[in-house]
Amino acid sequence: MYLELFLISLSVLIGIYFFNRYKSQLKQLFNIKKEMGDVKEKYVNSVAAVDNLINMLIELHNFGLKYSPSHNKQTLSKMIVDYAVKVLKTSIGSLMLIDETTNELVIVAARGLAKDVMDTTRLKIGEGIAGLVARDGNPIFVENIETDPRFFKAENVKYPSKSFISVPLKIRNKVIGVLNVNREKEGEKFVERDLRLLQLLAGQAAITIENIELYQNLQRLYLETMQTLAKAIDAKDAYTREHADRAGYYAKLVAEELHLPKTMVKHIEYAAMMHDVGKIGIKEEILLKASKLTNAERDEIRKHPLIGEKIIAPIEFLAPIAPLILYHHEWFDGTGYGEGLLGEEIPIGARIVAVIDSYDAMTSDRPYRKALSDEIAIDELKRGSGTQFDPKIVNAFLKVLENEKNKNGEKKTDKNQDSAASKSD
Repeated sequence: MYLELFLISLSVLIGIYFFNRYKSQLKQLFNIKKEMGDVKEKYVNSVAAVDNLINMLIELHNFGLKYSPSHNKQTLSKMIVDYAVKVLKTSIGSLMLIDETTNELVIVAARGLAKDVMDTTRLKIGEGIAGLVARDGNPIFVENIETDPRFFKAENVKYPSKSFISVPLKIRNKVIGVLNVNREKEGEKFVERDLRLLQLLAGQAAITIENIELYQNLQRLYLETMQTLAKAIDAKDAYTREHADRAGYYAKLVAEELHLPKTMVKHIEYAAMMHDVGKIGIKEEILLKASKLTNAERDEIRKHPLIGEKIIAPIEFLAPIAPLILYHHEWFDGTGYGEGLLGEEIPIGARIVAVIDSYDAMTSDRPYRKALSDEIAIDELKRGSGTQFDPKIVNAFLKVLENEKNKNGEKKTDKNQDSAASKSD
């Protein structure tokens, strides 16, 4: 009996021992499985983050290569910040660029920041974390914004998070700006991997910003060249001097009066300034002839819209204005020259240039006649409305003239009042 009890007790003890050992092994296996799951999740997240970043870098690269009116530094800056917060899975970020005139960092795009903070924040180089990054050209990784003495902040400002990364944007070792991101939730922190991802993004962002700036500088060069050419043509003829400037000024006002899109307004302004650029290919003796033109001479001078179009069309960013130059002598009723386009077939910019060009020609001295008065020129526009000119454009231009007359009248009144006041003193 004692032997049986002993064997039973021994069996129970052995069972308890193996059960505890098995339980411990199960726990270890569970922990290993959990760790493997965590590693797998981190790996999947890392791969997804890198994949997202690669797509963003490609998009940034393409943005810098393909120009359109929407491809400007402001759009690009917003795009960079959006990508930064997306790839690091946060909602607070900002891009600061160096203002060359003041040598200060200013916020050009941001997510999760108040508008007044964006508008008023200006950091001197070396001031605060972003200023240090701009000065030294090295990234800074901050664990706790609130307690870091390097971080510049206004009094009584409570930051929504503590973990912060700031990386420089460099072009050929020159810092042009700083990209910042921070966590929105208390206790969340960035890791070294986040810093590396942000540096890669900042590198491509800097290259794209440079591409946009180079393209805009090239645009300005082309535009200034064309404007100089147009003014050189005006300067040949004392009677048409400053015609290009006046045409551009009024074309812009008419386009705005018609509430056309901003991009179209700019194209129409440029077209009006350069509409006679094709006259560079017309013999000077024909352009300056004081007597009546022969039929052959008239045919020759009518080539200037086509010549102008051929000069402008190859310049990529000016290409949209080429048709406006080509068709600015078409008539609304289809009897003009060029291709005999009718009504709405004529681009609206060309219709605007046609009205302004005719008005300016009538109110300027010519070799064969003195300038007509504004009243007579306006009557001529009204008479040609519906035949030579688009009635809608004529009405808009007459409104612009009235507004300009009232504005100039107010200026004269102000000057007279100032003069009277000075005399009384």
